[in-house]
Amino acid sequence: MAERVLVTGAAGLLGGRVAALLAARFPVVAARHMAATPPGVEALEMDLLDRASIAAALDHARPDAVVHCAAQSNPDRCERDPEPAARLNADAAGELARACRRLGVRLVALSTDLVFRGDRPFVSEQDATGPILVYGRTKLRGEEALLAESPEAAVLRLALVAGRGYGAKGTSTETVAWALRTGRPVRLYTDQIRTPVDSASVADAVARALERAASGRFHLGGPEPVSRYQLGLRVASVLGLPADGIAPVTQAELPQDAPRPRDTSLDSTRARRELGWEPRGLDDAIRDGRAAPD
Repeated sequence: MAERVLVTGAAGLLGGRVAALLAARFPVVAARHMAATPPGVEALEMDLLDRASIAAALDHARPDAVVHCAAQSNPDRCERDPEPAARLNADAAGELARACRRLGVRLVALSTDLVFRGDRPFVSEQDATGPILVYGRTKLRGEEALLAESPEAAVLRLALVAGRGYGAKGTSTETVAWALRTGRPVRLYTDQIRTPVDSASVADAVARALERAASGRFHLGGPEPVSRYQLGLRVASVLGLPADGIAPVTQAELPQDAPRPRDTSLDSTRARRELGWEPRGLDDAIRDGRAAPD
């Protein structure tokens, strides 16, 4: 069992939430580069693009395990500016894994369902990848670099994040709720199907992977496949908000800089079987969302 855990990206939407939740089960050090980390959690500076900074952070924190949450996770930004995305999502993952291996530190890293082409539902860890966007390609490269350096590491591929986030940004369900509460219209895609998973379920899977010394790739999808449009309607229904501001749209009608796969719903059988993991229901995740940004 890991005794002391360093969380990278702990000022981010998901990393901050994961760091705060893990702190209830482990001594946690929250690594950040610019923004603030959750209150009450020990924090330190760490620049993942700087090898010396990685070494210094590991030397200072002296962790038994690292949970790697940091990423450039905005798909459209990655598409517009692929080189910085590749440095953080791919190169830095390999460098961090190399440093962890040298020190004998366990590593659990978060990845994405967008490493898949999206041409079939409920993909498992054994199915072929084929990312169609820069973000997915850089994250897949990061997975490969990390596991090449640290074969005993665990890579947790996440679906769309729902529920409670951390910081100024909102999760997929929070952003819809915030818009509806202020009367802002929302256009949501009918042809992007995911298996949303909430941040608390992600943190629980991370803790289980640490406790069980899991290795290899695991899928973390929520219990229901839904389109972004269906998810928005669900948010309105669960929270009692008006749904008339939600408009359906297709990717052809409203193109994004980064084309999204049609269906990247995840088969999470391995995580259930080997980690004893079970994601929370979607309605509970929606109710757990914040009323406003931190």
